[in-house]
Amino acid sequence: MVLVVEVRKVENSRPITETSKNRPIIKKDLEPGIMAEANDDGTTFVSKDASPAQLKSAVAHEEVHHDQMKRGDLSYTDKEVTWKGKKFSRASMKEGAHELPWEREAYKNK
Repeated sequence: MVLVVEVRKVENSRPITETSKNRPIIKKDLEPGIMAEANDDGTTFVSKDASPAQLKSAVAHEEVHHDQMKRGDLSYTDKEVTWKGKKFSRASMKEGAHELPWEREAYKNK
């Protein structure tokens, strides 16, 4: 179960929620087809249009990616994703595709 609590900063900030794991969840506009993103700073972006069920599912999925980054299996830049030492060009992949090795684990474990 994911506990989500709404928190607001006072000056020029966007709404932020936090899970029971104290990981900041930030609702924002994302690219079409993207429901959520795990960031290497520990935050998770979730589409501002996500329903409560979609938010719960997306956060669970992205938590797997946060665990992968913490283990050192997954890292990324704007141009590539590195999985267990192997580099994958973002230009030649479909982000979130089930066949990507880091996504297989995330879809399996969510």
